Amino acid sequence: MPNLTYRKHGRKATGKENPPVMSTSSKRVIVPKKHVPQPPANKKSASKAKHVPEVEDAEDVNDSEPEPVMDISNQTYSLHKSVVVGDTVIVGDTDFLTHEEFDYRQFETYNIRKLNDAAEKGKFTFEYVSGTATIMAKGVRICDNIIIAVEDNHGWKKVEKGIERYMLASKKDIIVKLAVLYSKTGVSDTDSSDDEKRPTKKVVEFVCC
Repeated sequence: MPNLTYRKHGRKATGKENPPVMSTSSKRVIVPKKHVPQPPANKKSASKAKHVPEVEDAEDVNDSEPEPVMDISNQTYSLHKSVVVGDTVIVGDTDFLTHEEFDYRQFETYNIRKLNDAAEKGKFTFEYVSGTATIMAKGVRICDNIIIAVEDNHGWKKVEKGIERYMLASKKDIIVKLAVLYSKTGVSDTDSSDDEKRPTKKVVEFVCC
């Protein structure tokens, strides 16, 4: 009987005998797009987006600006001026003026000139006592009238503020009463000399025994 020959059929060895050659292309690592960092341009666009609300805020501020103040340049008020020395009225007059039209310094100069003339004629001297301004208007109670002491131009500026306040409040028939009071302090030397020249009556008494 002939000898039988058996051949072993096996799988080829993998990896050990012929190791694969790594190509240079296999060394490249492909990074998924989701891991790619955002470019700087995107940061700039993001920063611009943050400033959009500020622009809207600026528009809101412009919308909330106060309304313009009322124009009072053509409104008028009545000014009653009264200057009295003792019981004598030296100045009594009324003017119709606009806001800040009255010149208090000029008013003072005029008063002094009139007072000097009256003092020379009446043979007396005078002294300043007080000056007050009362601001009133239609619909305002007497107890709510504005009373301001006025001794110089600074005091009159306060009066102008009160007039402005009433005009901006749309008050009607605004009246300001400015009263300046002087007192007579004595008579002049000419009057005293005249009194000395006047003859005196002699009184004779008769005594009965």
